[in-house]
Amino acid sequence: MNSKQNGRRKRNIIKEYIADYMTNSNLHGLKYIGEKERTYIEKIFWMSVFIVCVVLCAGLIRKVWIKWHDTPVIVTFAENPTPVWQIPYPAVTICTETKTPQTKYNFTEFYHLYHGENAYNNSRQDERNLFEDVSTVCDSGVAPPNGRKVVNGSEIINNIREVSLNMSETVFGCKWQDIPRPNCSELLSPIITEEGICYTFNILADDELFRIENLNTDYSYLEQNRKAESWNLDDGYAHGTPVETYPHRGSGYGAKSGLTFVVKSYIDNRDYLCRGSFQGFKVMLHNPAELPRPSQLYFRAPVSQEVVVSVRPKIITTSEGLKSYDPERRRCYFINERYLIYFKVYTQANCEMECLTNFTYNMCGCVHFGMPHSQNMPVCSAGSMSCLKKAQMELTSTELRAAMDYNIDREELNRAREIAQQCKCLPACTSIQYEAETSQAVFDWTALFRAYNFSPPLDLLNVSGTRIFVYFKEPQFITNRRSEIYGLTDFLANCGGLLGLFMGFSFMSLVEIFYFLTLRPCCLLRRRQNQRTLECPKGEI
Repeated sequence: MNSKQNGRRKRNIIKEYIADYMTNSNLHGLKYIGEKERTYIEKIFWMSVFIVCVVLCAGLIRKVWIKWHDTPVIVTFAENPTPVWQIPYPAVTICTETKTPQTKYNFTEFYHLYHGENAYNNSRQDERNLFEDVSTVCDSGVAPPNGRKVVNGSEIINNIREVSLNMSETVFGCKWQDIPRPNCSELLSPIITEEGICYTFNILADDELFRIENLNTDYSYLEQNRKAESWNLDDGYAHGTPVETYPHRGSGYGAKSGLTFVVKSYIDNRDYLCRGSFQGFKVMLHNPAELPRPSQLYFRAPVSQEVVVSVRPKIITTSEGLKSYDPERRRCYFINERYLIYFKVYTQANCEMECLTNFTYNMCGCVHFGMPHSQNMPVCSAGSMSCLKKAQMELTSTELRAAMDYNIDREELNRAREIAQQCKCLPACTSIQYEAETSQAVFDWTALFRAYNFSPPLDLLNVSGTRIFVYFKEPQFITNRRSEIYGLTDFLANCGGLLGLFMGFSFMSLVEIFYFLTLRPCCLLRRRQNQRTLECPKGEI
């Protein structure tokens, strides 16, 4: 037998083998192509229909794949409402706008002395240093640009503490769950923020919030040592936790179940240069595991006003099924997935604060004293305030432009992408936010004394009071939940449905293809060899 006949025979075998598969396959349309009695027109028709079905099916499966790969997460409402006692009460931080009381330090007077040439030359170095350090908690335009660039951290904190109001000079009284507290220091703790010394309620202890071993040792940011008893951000309160625990949990709704405190502002102590014309207080509601940022998110509490704050929690949880997904796909981090250098608890706000610290240090060579930082990072003073402001704005703008790839040169684009790569401050997979609705009315505490025919105490005649109520608006709320829009089972079911609809494809069809590609050709080959052995004469073996 010549090679031409051999080639024709092999082609016939392959053709017969393919026809055998098409005749016996359970895929729709293939048997009409493989049957010998069908005309060529019929075979071309069914071949065209089969190819069209394959193309359509592949296109639809590609859309399902893109949806599953690019947007695997859907945010929906939880099935059941969550009572307020299952979550921590918001951490409440209050900062007075009177940074330097006139009786302790007349900032306005020293501002004009500093800017007068003769007075500046005649002033002592420690006076100039004190003014420069205090100006770092004032509006950005007040700080002298020709002041010191960097300063020792403990020195600037001591100077700010020296001229700041202490707790007794700021807080007049407080109640928690309608029970008066004679000593407000049981509820409120001093905390160092971007705007100086503030006072906070219901925040975690310093060694639970920060990685103390990585922080500078010149000063502590938080003077609060009460530990969280059985709560963490991902799991919430442990089963069996009593109502009275820490962080404090909501036991109900309405003003009687919340926090009430009265803060005071001495009329003679007000300074209208450091913080501008507004006099009063800034109030922040935040997660107990977050460091407050009074320069970013707050509401005002003016003097001689009663401010009522009704709180509505906003919580997003994440299903366990998303743990196998990459954080970039699910768009959040679980509690142990992202390591922060200065914070023990990952939240988006803590991550952004740490990112700002690193970026500011790289750009200005120093950091703000309110930013958590390591021992080798100098603290900025008055001469670096403009750089601090520029760093904050540039970080925001470069991240935005990097995401948009919009009108920036290659060098700046690479830098922006590098910053975004280092930060990547996605939300925490379990996040808690507190939305506040405020209302206010005039609060005149001396009128109460006059109504009872009492003379107001002499120490209150020069004082304006502000009363603040903070409470949950409703006894329960609806939680949002991240979950899989398509799990692996759903994805396979969708693909299987499309394949079955267009082609009659099933798992058995896959087994059938595997059988015709592996086991059946081996068996046919073995059978042909046996037949040749039997047909061959014994003498030729």
